[in-house]
This record gives sequence, C-alpha cells and structure tokens, in this order.
Amino acid sequence: MNATAQVRPPGPAPAWLAWWRRELRPFPGRLPMAVRMVVVVSLVTMVSMALQVPYLAFSAFYVFFVTKENRVLTSFTGVVLIVGVTVATTVTLLLYNCTFDHPELRLPATAGFILVAMFFARTFVIGPLGFIIGFLSALMQTIAESAPNTDALVRGQLWLWVAVVYPVVLTVIVNQILLPADPWTALTQSFDLRLNAATAAVERILHAGSAGGQANPGLLDLATRGCGIMLGLLNFAEMKDVRLKQRHPFLVESIAAAGNLANTTASLEFRDAVSLPPEDAVCARGLLADLAELKTALPKAQPILLPRPSPPPPAALPQLRELQFAVESLRDSLIHGASDYSSTAAPARKPLFSTDAFTNPSHVRFALKVTLAGMICYLVYSALAWPGLNTAFITCCFVALGTTGATIYRSWLRIFGCLVGGSLAFLAILFLIPQMESITSLVLLTAAISSLFAWVAAGSDRIAYAGLQAAFAFYLALFQGFEPETNLTTIRDRIIGILLGTVTSAIVFRFIWPEHAADDLRRTLGRLLDSMSRLLLMPKPGVPVEADGHTALSLHRTLSRDLDTVLVLSEQATVENILFRHARSFSPAVLARLTAHIQELGLITTALFRQTKLEEWQRLQPAVQVAEAALRTEMSNYLKRMADYVRAGGRPEECALESALDTWNHATAQITDNDRPRLVRRLVGQIREIV
Repeated sequence: MNATAQVRPPGPAPAWLAWWRRELRPFPGRLPMAVRMVVVVSLVTMVSMALQVPYLAFSAFYVFFVTKENRVLTSFTGVVLIVGVTVATTVTLLLYNCTFDHPELRLPATAGFILVAMFFARTFVIGPLGFIIGFLSALMQTIAESAPNTDALVRGQLWLWVAVVYPVVLTVIVNQILLPADPWTALTQSFDLRLNAATAAVERILHAGSAGGQANPGLLDLATRGCGIMLGLLNFAEMKDVRLKQRHPFLVESIAAAGNLANTTASLEFRDAVSLPPEDAVCARGLLADLAELKTALPKAQPILLPRPSPPPPAALPQLRELQFAVESLRDSLIHGASDYSSTAAPARKPLFSTDAFTNPSHVRFALKVTLAGMICYLVYSALAWPGLNTAFITCCFVALGTTGATIYRSWLRIFGCLVGGSLAFLAILFLIPQMESITSLVLLTAAISSLFAWVAAGSDRIAYAGLQAAFAFYLALFQGFEPETNLTTIRDRIIGILLGTVTSAIVFRFIWPEHAADDLRRTLGRLLDSMSRLLLMPKPGVPVEADGHTALSLHRTLSRDLDTVLVLSEQATVENILFRHARSFSPAVLARLTAHIQELGLITTALFRQTKLEEWQRLQPAVQVAEAALRTEMSNYLKRMADYVRAGGRPEECALESALDTWNHATAQITDNDRPRLVRRLVGQIREIV
C-alpha cells in the first residue's frame, strides 16, 4: 500500500473499514481537544437554559467551530469570530433602514455580501474574517423577512450576537485552563514523531543485523510531506513566547533538519537489503544516544547543547552515514543554527491580499459561482414559503471550495454529518426528551452525544467537517425552546435544505467555470517533475558543489510543498472520478501508481545531493563524472518532456537512455568503493517505471 492509497476516500467494504479505523484512531492531542469541546458545550447548555438565552443551537455549534488544536489558534479564531460577528451585526442593523421593507434592495445586498465574503475568503490575508463578516451579513439579510416588525428583528439580531459571543469567550477561557494545548508542545511532538521514526529504524537494523528492504507507507508519507504544519505551529508558538521569536531563524533550521531526518531515515529503510558491518553497529548505537539526547533537548525553549570536540566516526554504509549527518545537522541547529539544509532568512511579511487577487479571474469566478448557488436556493425556499430550508443557503456558502472535487467531498461530509446528527436527535426526541424534567438530564444527554461528535471533529481534515455538521444538526433539532419539544419537522427541513444546497452547488460548480482537481493535479505534477529535472542537473563536472547549494535547497523545499499538494489533490480527483469522468482526469490506479513513483523519485533525487553523495561525487574520476552528468542530463530532459506531457494531458514516448546509460555503465564498471553509482542506477529504474 502506498501513501496515496492511505488518504484516498473509502471504497468497498474492507477499504471503508480500514479508512474509518485510520481516521478514528487516537493521536496526541485528540482526546484533550474533544474533552474541552464537551465541557464547554455542557456549560453553554446550562447557562443558556437557566438564563433563557435564545439560539442555543448556534451557541453550542460555535463551541465546536472555535475550538482548535492549540489554545493560541483557538484564541485567534475566537477573536476573529467576535470581531466578524460584531461588524456584521452593526452593518446589518444599519442596512435594515434601507432593506427591511424593500426586497428589491435586500436581494442585491445579500448577493453582494456573499460575493465579497467568498472573494475575501480566497484572497484576504485573514480570509476567515472577511468570510465571517460577509456571510453573516448576508445571512441576517435573508432572515429579515420572517420578522413581524422591526422591534422583534432588532431584538433577535442583538440576542444572536449575545448567543455567539458569550460561548466563544467561554471557549477561549476553558481552552486556556483545561488541558491546554500549547503550540510549542504540538511542535515538539512533531519533532518527536520524526525522532521516533529514526530511532525505530536504527533499533530495527541493530536487532536484525541488516539494513534496508523495508516497506513502510507511513514513513514514506512522513518523508515526502513538507514542514508547513510545523512552521505554522512555530508561528503560533512565537505569538505566545517571545523567547521563541528571538530564536526564529534557528528553529526554522531545526524544522528543516527534522524534515531531512525523515528523508534520510526513509532512504535507510527503503534501500536494498544489506548486512550491517560490526563497525556500523557501533555507529548505530551512537546514533541512538544522539537521538535520545535530541528528544530530551528539543522540548526546552532554550536548549543547551555543546559542540562536539570531534565528529563521530562515519559509518561505512552510505545511508547510515547520511543519517548520521542528518542527526548532526539537527544537533547543530540547536547550538548555533548552522544546519546545512535551511536558510536563516526571516520570513517575509505577508501582503494584505494574495499576489494574484486582482489579476487572477478564478477568484472572482469562484465568488460568483457561490453567489449564484446561494441566491438560487434563497429564491427557491422563499418562493415555496418554506423558511425551514434556509440551511440550503448556508450549505452553498460552507461547502464551496476551490475545485469541483473538493466541493463535492465536503458536501458528502455535510450530508453524512447531517444524517447522523439528525438521526440521533430523532431518537432522542422520540424516546428520551419526553422523559426529561430537568436541565441536568438534558446536559447529560448533550454531553454524551457531543463526545461522539467532538472525537470526529478533533480528527484530521478528512473527517473533521462531518463532526461539525453532525453536532449542528443534532443541536438544531434538539434545542427548539426552553421546554421539552417533540417537533420532528426541524430534522426533516434541515436534511432537505442540505440536500438542496448540495445539489445546487454541485451543478453550478460542475457546469459553470469548472475548476477540476485533475487540472490542478496535472499542473502540480508537472511542477514537481520540473523541479526534479533541475535537481538532476546538479552537480556539474568542474564546478564546486557549493555553488548549487542554495538552488538545491530551494528546489527541495518546493518538492516537499508540492508533494503535500499532490496528496490533497489526488483525494479530490478521486472524488471527481467517482461522480463523473473528466477528460483530463486520471484513473484511480494510474493516480496511485504515478503519485507513489513520484514520491520515490523525489526521495532518490534529493538523496543524490546530500553530503555523503556529494563526497562520493568528488571522489569519482573526471571521466566518470562526465558520464554521470551526461546520463543525468538525459534523465532531466526526459522529466521535462514528461512534465509537459502531464500538463497537456498526453503520454510521453518511451524513456530512451540507452546510449548515455551504456557509456555510464562502462565508466563505472570497475568502481566498487563508491555507493553513488548504485543510487544512480536506482534512479534510472525509477524513471523508467514512471511511464
């Protein structure tokens, strides 16, 4: 099984079970996050029922919406939401003077708010803030017609502000004091994940007496993913601890070195099986001690590590020697930031809008599509005099993502969450609510069901949205007033509204300016192949290897980022394949094979530019260097052609490397004390397999 197969949406029954087991399994931080959600929802239920604060369903839902992986991100989200709902309420109350009795003004105002919300969501530096202001302003305009008079309307809007703001404040406070999730702690756990993978690999080779010959999809996935999440955690940690901001350049280096540690661990595990020499066993035991030292030092905000008086003896096995270098690089970054795998440049300040905000027409087209879908649903349920279907309008705004596949995938999660939450609410209203006589029993029921939804919402991005929607459906059906209710029409209306919004969005995104995940996937794969083709041109005979160091580093970072994107787009393209066949889409089998080969090719390509391989390059005779450079140039040219064909949707010709390969084979026939030819030979085989 490869990494792409791991993240693909579930298929037949065995795949469904494996997918759900993987998505529902515990991981560090998931249980505390779920506990915080349940505690705050229980508190909000007690406060709202005791003080008769209306809109309890919205209050409980926003607890889920605001609670994030760590308390800094939770606080940031809470502040953004409070500012957004305050601005939206103010703007709406002012506009009611013009739009309350004038539907001819209210309709274009609603459409305008949606358009602005979706445009800002894609281009504004704080996209969620722009979305919240625009969306809530539009939503408040749509409910104006149901108010009997302006007094009731204003009171309702102000109570809605209270019902949203007070649970957000309570959520932020609880997240600060109850099982607080600190971004620095989450970052050190990410370091530990990579250190543990390296430790497990070294312990395995010591126990088995041999290295390589392993198949570990989890390690491959870890090695080919970038460090974007870790860098994001660092940014949030620096908001809380000024000492970390002072160490920013060195911590960036530590993160980059940790990513390289995962890469070198994968190279060690995935190489051809070979016995471990006794001298290398000694080096491996030294590595275990170094890894243990790093695990102890990394959680400290100010680690104290002293430079070594002399470097450890190098291992004979090239991949083990490369792992030694990666560990030493990570250790150096904790001393003085001298890692060979990253730059100490400070991050550039982000502009207010994305660079292509006003030049790329896809942003405006996306906003127009969401506006069209939302207004169609609004007009439908207004014409039918069926206000219970207003969830159709909300659905169009919340499920909209960049590509058709992403939008449909989120729609699936929304439908699934709605069905689960509505079903549980139906059973509760039918069997439990009639027996309840106190707030205590209601709180216990809410906490029990919320714990299930919180566990899902605290999971990965693949299922978290389903947990949010299941919670919202349950709360909306259960909390209908301040006394027991047995009205089931809310469940019916919500499900029908979600189905209406989902179908409308799918049709609009399918036929109007469609943005297919397959097209984005082809562009990203082409960029990946281009980056690898440029890496293959280095080093050059007669040119110092240091001359290409910064270029190689930049290309390696681009590779990691694009591999992350490929894994996400492959999920979305698979969804599109299930629903409709796009002319430029990949079949699931081709997609899985292509992504797996590119992952392996990325590891081998970057491995050729590591320190030990550059040392081996420098030991080669000039004639051998020329032969290898010629072979790599042919492979680079082939990858460029492959990139063009992938972007254009065609199929390249067969890989013709025979002439250059024969010359290189002849030049390296007598080499026995250099491991670089073996890696080049693997690269040739991998490139031939990619067709």
